[in-house]
Amino acid sequence: MGPLVVVGGNAAGMSAAAAARRTDPALPITVLEAGPDASYASCGIPYVISGEVAALGALVTAPPDEFRRTRDIDVRTGAEVTRIDPAGRRVALANGDEIAYGALVVATGARPVRPPVPGADLPGVHVLRDLRSAREMQAALAPHVRPRVVLVGSGPIGLEAAEALLARGALVTVVEIAGQVLPALSPVVAAPVAAALAQAGVRVHTGATVSEIVPDGDGLAVVADGAPLPADLVVLGTGVAPETRLAVAAGCALGDRDAIAVDRRGRTSVPGVWAAGDCAVAHHQVLDRPMWMPLATVANAQGRVAGRDAAGGEARYGGAIGSWVSRFRDVSFGSAGLDEAAASDAGFTPRAIAREGRDRSGYMPGALRVLVRLVWDAPSGRLLGAQMAGEAAVAPRLHTAAAAIGAGMTIRALAESDFAYAPPVAALRDPLELAAAAAIGDAR
Repeated sequence: MGPLVVVGGNAAGMSAAAAARRTDPALPITVLEAGPDASYASCGIPYVISGEVAALGALVTAPPDEFRRTRDIDVRTGAEVTRIDPAGRRVALANGDEIAYGALVVATGARPVRPPVPGADLPGVHVLRDLRSAREMQAALAPHVRPRVVLVGSGPIGLEAAEALLARGALVTVVEIAGQVLPALSPVVAAPVAAALAQAGVRVHTGATVSEIVPDGDGLAVVADGAPLPADLVVLGTGVAPETRLAVAAGCALGDRDAIAVDRRGRTSVPGVWAAGDCAVAHHQVLDRPMWMPLATVANAQGRVAGRDAAGGEARYGGAIGSWVSRFRDVSFGSAGLDEAAASDAGFTPRAIAREGRDRSGYMPGALRVLVRLVWDAPSGRLLGAQMAGEAAVAPRLHTAAAAIGAGMTIRALAESDFAYAPPVAALRDPLELAAAAAIGDAR
């Protein structure tokens, strides 16, 4: 079938290459990564900035020579693909080389979106996206004992950066255009995180619009609603967009949010070309249609499917519901499935309830609280979404909710599930079960 070429050497690209190798031990596989680094856990970058993880090298799965030696995968960094030729089944590189392929997986990821304001590209304005940007931020922080940092945007990645910078002794200010931090969450779920930010000394400006970023002495100033906020560093957490320029030039059709359209096997509209990860759409289990969900979990799973299929194996992506989880200091928070607005847009009749509960019996020392908010469809009772925040363990409960949503469970079935109980480790009524029970009128 000819060699496999993968464009992009991180989550989706490397999982595609590894899956292809498992599928066909003899298939020639080449991974082309434009940047200087490949196969690393970008989600761990904030914890290197904070010092919780010792060094950026700890995030690297394996260096390119190890992939060549142990897996017979030719991983090339600094190999920028400039053009895909679907008719000739070749890719052209910036250095003038051309590489033939039998099958091609496009895993070009997403690029940071800088706000359309003057000064957003000034020196001292950073995005925290890859190892290169992490090295740049570390170098920028090094001369400062107590740097002033303004974070523009308060999504999960922005708040992870805030936690990391506080650990470095920074004075942190957050500017958010929405009326609350974490605008993807319900206000009641975001409230514990906002309280934790305030307790940590983070200055938060919500409902604030950045009009420009300007030089200010030896540093910068972020002008928000006319007021200058001085900064030694500015960090932009204003979202990402799918990196599709190569695919578009090759004739690949686009889908939701202008990400590359793919089927459940990862195939694009161009024969011989697959796509996976943050550059592509993925099947949403609840909506039953392709959606753009730029998440590491989606990229990894989707890459495995594309790589297996491109190597001649049988593969089909089961889908995702957009689950994510994060933390700010002692407060974890996350979401799975649909919120009320998305559910309504999809034609459901959503209802929602929020309940707070404890992670163990209230009389036990160390009992912690967690807030659970559930969304379900009123006519069918189908569970559609869950959001959580609290000092108790959020991730395992969110995993349970995500499995229930993906399986199409009803709110009643969740309320009547058999959860385990022992006073020192689990409450008689777990917060997740309690919220579901309240939804059907079975809890005070």
